[in-house]
Amino acid sequence: MATIKGDPAAASYLSAQKLADRSSVNVATVVRTAQFLGFSGWPAMKSELRHRYLATMTSEGLLAEHSAPAAGLTQATIAADVRNLTVIARTIDSEQVKRVAGIIAAARRTAIVASGSYAAPGIQLSHMGQTMGHDIELLTSSGTSLVNRIKLLGAGDCFLACNLWRSSRFVFSVAEIAKARGARIVVLADRRSALSDLADEALIVPSEGVSFVPSIVGAVSVVQAILAELATINPEQTTAALRDVEALWAALDLVEPV
Repeated sequence: MATIKGDPAAASYLSAQKLADRSSVNVATVVRTAQFLGFSGWPAMKSELRHRYLATMTSEGLLAEHSAPAAGLTQATIAADVRNLTVIARTIDSEQVKRVAGIIAAARRTAIVASGSYAAPGIQLSHMGQTMGHDIELLTSSGTSLVNRIKLLGAGDCFLACNLWRSSRFVFSVAEIAKARGARIVVLADRRSALSDLADEALIVPSEGVSFVPSIVGAVSVVQAILAELATINPEQTTAALRDVEALWAALDLVEPV
């Protein structure tokens, strides 16, 4: 722990073996320490350390943190997203994704709170969820407008926050209100925080990108998984809703014929 506390940024890049060597312990001690702290192992704890470190940085700091790669920015950006997806594929809890889909399916109403570029996963979840017949709304407003929407949530409804990189105190406060009104809280984040501790389900995904732009590919991928699970919970409802949407598209001449 002394090695990690002394330089968490550097430690977040080390393998379990290298961290053990620097700490003068064996690899098993590193793994047991991570598990004692509630992680599945060192890779999960390393990701947490990395994202906590990145959350302390400004956009300018992130830009300075990621020096120009020799292979070029395009290749480096895609490689970073591939690494994030590889981590998710290895660590995702499929049963948790099913539970989140179940919460949304059981909810009378689902409110998604996200802003800026982090609204992208919320756009996908709300649009495709509505297509399947669920009342899912992405809320990008703030202040009194957001309060007006949140006060409509009640017992059994769902409040979902997509909160990557820096956590928002305002989102946490709104989540507390939603929970007090009986809503189930789902959080899509890249690290543990007071918001994830408040949640009924917290989906933790990596978000480190290249340059100053955090990656949303991991969050979007998990949203796609939630949608896939959601479609299978009530297949008759899903089929009927999709058929209805197709009929409306045809009636309004929205889709150009092939």
